[in-house]
Amino acid sequence: MKQYHQDMKGKIILNLKKIGLIAATGVAAVTLAACGQDGANSDIVTMKGDTIRVSDLYKEAKEYPSTGTATLLQNMTFNKIFEKEFGKKVSEKDVNKEFDTQKASLGSNFASALQQAGYTEASYKDSIRSQLLLKEVVTSKIKFTDAEYKAAFETYHPTVEAYILPETTEDAAKKLVEDAKNDAAAFDKTAKEKNAEMKFDSSNTQIPEEVKTAAFKLKDGEVSAEPIAVTNTQTGTKSFYVVKMIKNADKGTDWKKYKTELKEIITTNKQNDATFVNGIIAGYLKDYNVKVKPTEFSNIFSSYEAAVTSSSSSSKSK
Repeated sequence: MKQYHQDMKGKIILNLKKIGLIAATGVAAVTLAACGQDGANSDIVTMKGDTIRVSDLYKEAKEYPSTGTATLLQNMTFNKIFEKEFGKKVSEKDVNKEFDTQKASLGSNFASALQQAGYTEASYKDSIRSQLLLKEVVTSKIKFTDAEYKAAFETYHPTVEAYILPETTEDAAKKLVEDAKNDAAAFDKTAKEKNAEMKFDSSNTQIPEEVKTAAFKLKDGEVSAEPIAVTNTQTGTKSFYVVKMIKNADKGTDWKKYKTELKEIITTNKQNDATFVNGIIAGYLKDYNVKVKPTEFSNIFSSYEAAVTSSSSSSKSK
């Protein structure tokens, strides 16, 4: 299924969450009843230059039986529009590169994760393609003004080099802090053996925000005075980090030096802005004159229309 889902940083992720519980036969029965006697050839969604029929939905539902009807129809509609608009900008090479990255990040768990999520390798590549298309859609609508760059620059910290050592208990982390104070050379050796040396800037999504914030305050050769506590929002468990700065960086005042990095930050922020993204999608739904025929499915795009209405109301009130 070409599903439109992203993590909080705009990255493409393997969707492990089931969206619904409706069998393909159930979709067919509901849809046939909604569309009258024309059966499999009945139109469900019409749009400029294309249509989605009962037979199309049934075929998709057979392949993705755990996905709700509304989600199926939404994604099928978006895919048709976005392929026409941006299909040439997303190559098979792009898809395979992202697929390989995701596969490497999950390692030996990749196959089981795919199975759990209801994907095959082929269908997951379809999902990745849809994510890349959506990124093209969003990026095409962003206005990279000087004001946007300057706003991103205010909270940006350039790339630093540091040792970051995680511990499961606060006592173990406190001992590391003491070790760093008592024998810096031994601490550095241990950090290198543990491959704890990292280079990162403020846009890095692999390092917890608490750790980055503490690290950026350190001078070269300085160690965090106390362990840095990080709480896992999903499990509630805590981890503790010790940071030693190797080489910090002063960003200065010229934001243009970091234009590439700032552009990526602006793009990620816009991708995470649901109102912005839904407004773009609503625009395409209007441009393509998308209509839903069965009244039972008439509200499947209402959330996108609501986002535009909300945005317009907010703008007028300012």
